[in-house]
Amino acid sequence: MSGMVALVVSLLTVMQAWTSTAQQFNVVHNYAHLQGSPANNRGRGASSEYAALLRAHDRRRLAAVADFPVRGDDDPTSIGLYFTELKLGTPPRQYYVQVDTGSDILWLNCAPCPGCPVQSDIEGVTLQLFDPALSSTDKALGCSAADCKTASYGAQPVCTSNSACEYSVQYADGSSTAGYFINDMLTFQQVENSSTINATANVYFGCGTTQTGNLLSSTKAVSGIMGFGQAAVAVPSQLAALGKVGRVFAHCLQGNNLGGGTFVIGNILEPNISYTPYVPEQTHYNVAMQNIAVNGVNITTPASFAISPTTGGGVVMDSGTTLAYLPDPAYTQFVNAITTGAPVQVTPVRSRSDSLYCWVYSGNIDTGFPSVTLYFDGGSVMNLVATNYLYDLSLTNGGKAYCMGWQKSSSDFTIFGDIVLKDQLVVYDNEKQRLGWKPYDCTKSIRVSAPNSTTPMSVLPGSGGSSAGVVSALNAGYILSSCLAISLLFSFL
Repeated sequence: MSGMVALVVSLLTVMQAWTSTAQQFNVVHNYAHLQGSPANNRGRGASSEYAALLRAHDRRRLAAVADFPVRGDDDPTSIGLYFTELKLGTPPRQYYVQVDTGSDILWLNCAPCPGCPVQSDIEGVTLQLFDPALSSTDKALGCSAADCKTASYGAQPVCTSNSACEYSVQYADGSSTAGYFINDMLTFQQVENSSTINATANVYFGCGTTQTGNLLSSTKAVSGIMGFGQAAVAVPSQLAALGKVGRVFAHCLQGNNLGGGTFVIGNILEPNISYTPYVPEQTHYNVAMQNIAVNGVNITTPASFAISPTTGGGVVMDSGTTLAYLPDPAYTQFVNAITTGAPVQVTPVRSRSDSLYCWVYSGNIDTGFPSVTLYFDGGSVMNLVATNYLYDLSLTNGGKAYCMGWQKSSSDFTIFGDIVLKDQLVVYDNEKQRLGWKPYDCTKSIRVSAPNSTTPMSVLPGSGGSSAGVVSALNAGYILSSCLAISLLFSFL
């Protein structure tokens, strides 16, 4: 027994020594070496700059993955746009909005809105006006609010007689939207361990009371547009500022008339993505393209895509555009090269002032028509097949006609819309100011993680679109002049 007592005493002595040692740690904060740290600020406490650094660090650690499944397609003869479902207000109500990397503002048709569409010919889409009176968390954004100046891109805000912060957006097809900004609750899908949960954030967005042009049409109508641009007014930027998400997002848009896909905010973990830098100080996602090759032969020169110090230029990646737009002489050079390499002769058609080129062909266009290679700054290359520059129309005899989906630009800008961006994982890295892509099967999930995390999560795409209400039938002997008389809504300021 005395031996047992001695053993217990001995063990207690050792444990006491361990405990004493374990309580003595010299803890140094990760940012203690930085100017403004309490450990490096001579007893004056933390500086405001140091506190801001810590808040930014915490936001990055807390940021999550946000998922916006999309529907729609790239076919201008059916839907011709991609859209997602948003829930806004308290209680949350459902709205369908076009997803658009070519603009910044989220806006909805807002009551009262005389002339706004009340129904859509897109299957499964029900339209409703956003009514501020039906939300208990709604609040108009005041003219003197800091967010009003931010929403006005730093300019002097335009305000109504009741001191509400106004907005106005003009789109390239001539349509426009105007109204005022409001604050309210956004409910969105947050991805955790490859499952989704509802998350909320208070954001400001446009309450659109005056729409013009195609925005008043029920053809392919949705309730508004969600801009994914770089500006602070864009909802993804607002979510990043709130620490909800990071500053990297991607989209994968299903092509071949399947429709669907996803917009996801988070670090993309898929390998072999090719990147090119943004053109600095541009409003949109501009990148510098050097050349276009058709069947391996360069048919343009870098001068066609020159970047101007005053007007910008280059290539705008725009998910809100259906087709693609090239300035001359690149457009003429491109059409001539495709026409020369096509397996059949072209059938020219004139629709209004547009010259449209179509081919009647029964084979596989991706193997029968020329391949296209795009060369960008930094050595990045994008390889395209015929479905990235042609769209198909059905013939009454059961055959197919294929029409040129790249049009002549009215400016110095090249704009690549969904016809180019589809069937690719496209990454917009606003942290490193670069854009990347890789060919991808957009029916499959995407591996993604939150900032400062390497834990992969799988984000699944949304379901496909529908071509309800818009069907084109062509006679074999001629192609209807209306085959391009389709309103192409794309958001490019």
